[in-house]
Amino acid sequence: MLYELKNCRDGSSATYNTTVDITEKDNVLTFIFTAEHTEFYCPHSGYNKIHSEGDACEVLIGSDPERKVYYEIEINPNNDLMVAEMVNHGFDENNEPILDIHFVDDCFVKSDATRTDNAYIATVSFDKNCILSGEGEIYFNAYRLETDGGEMDKHLFALIPTMLPKFHAPEYFVFLKDYIK
Repeated sequence: MLYELKNCRDGSSATYNTTVDITEKDNVLTFIFTAEHTEFYCPHSGYNKIHSEGDACEVLIGSDPERKVYYEIEINPNNDLMVAEMVNHGFDENNEPILDIHFVDDCFVKSDATRTDNAYIATVSFDKNCILSGEGEIYFNAYRLETDGGEMDKHLFALIPTMLPKFHAPEYFVFLKDYIK
């Protein structure tokens, strides 16, 4: 199903049109992001670099009933990936997430990124058994970062806005079964 992302901070319409199409076939989940109006800013390249310092799309997904352990899958306009198991310990006194990041050495994600004149289409797909982080139902949220070519105050877009200037807010994860028809 195709969904529009919204402003992550306040739930208003996104400054730049961004959609995500979510499908499942034969146990493989596919997320196709269409990210319009981009500068294709990618300060890092290669596998398991932190691509969220530039333009990127992300999926946070897992099945830990306590929503503390989940996977982060990032893709940038150059088709560079980051795949990591995240352990979320809540927020510090500055309301920043406290995270342990465990990079996944053996990449289980297939990806593609195609550029157009002012957009990119980023696709990530993976067997859903690879992201099981517990015995609960699969939950997720989908995001986009746009830097306008390196701006420090990034545009943050989310399928389910967190109402915060950050993505790692597990209380805003939703059940996957409700978004795949």
